Amino acid sequence: MLTDGFRIHPHEFWNKSLARIAARPAVEDMSRIGYTLETEAGLVGVILTLWSRRGDALVCALSSWYVDRPYRRSHAASLPITATGIEGPLYLNTSPADHTRKSMASMGWTQYNFGRSVAFPVLAWGGGKVSEDIPENLPDRDLLEDHRAWGCVSLVCRKEGAVFPFVFRARKVSPLQLPIMELIYCRDTADFERCGAALGRWFLRRGSLGFILDGKVKGMPSIYAEGKEPRLYKGPRKPRLNDLAYTEKVLVG
Repeated sequence: MLTDGFRIHPHEFWNKSLARIAARPAVEDMSRIGYTLETEAGLVGVILTLWSRRGDALVCALSSWYVDRPYRRSHAASLPITATGIEGPLYLNTSPADHTRKSMASMGWTQYNFGRSVAFPVLAWGGGKVSEDIPENLPDRDLLEDHRAWGCVSLVCRKEGAVFPFVFRARKVSPLQLPIMELIYCRDTADFERCGAALGRWFLRRGSLGFILDGKVKGMPSIYAEGKEPRLYKGPRKPRLNDLAYTEKVLVG
């Protein structure tokens, strides 16, 4: 069903993605993989639920919402409504399809990201020491270790007596397929602005020319594109930009 609904990806892509999701520890009594919509004829719909924790808070990132065409008008909304039926957690949709955004707004979802920046902090001035050694007492240690196991680059930057954690994912930017790093996780975009010059130098030595991240960025040469990768949320608080940990950015694909 996922292969039919998202034909850009082959069957093996979904096998690997679902295996990665299923291998994660369960979060309390939450759905381990997601929900399906079933009729007498079989499965006709699916939505994935990617649960994680941020301290004491629960976060659920929805992904891969698909319903067979004959059932969309009458039953499509039942999947995200069921998936967000528990009060209290923060729910994310990090890649809503254009045709679903209006219906999600009617279900209480709000947009929180309105564009993306390509930044080149290596051209800026600033210090800091970047390391792949994750301190044992770092509160974000498990998050960084998890994402490193999934192929991301997890590291810390030490600056002015503080330790700032980051997770990045390698990408190619069209049309020239330039090597660049996508910011998957930081505690605050201000941390990236503070450590950007040091991060830029560290990644340049490894062949990456810059970074792509949500929102506008200060203190370094950058290009902001309005409307790129809108993101939605539903729940008790507005999410921080550039916290895409445990979302489909990493777990699906």
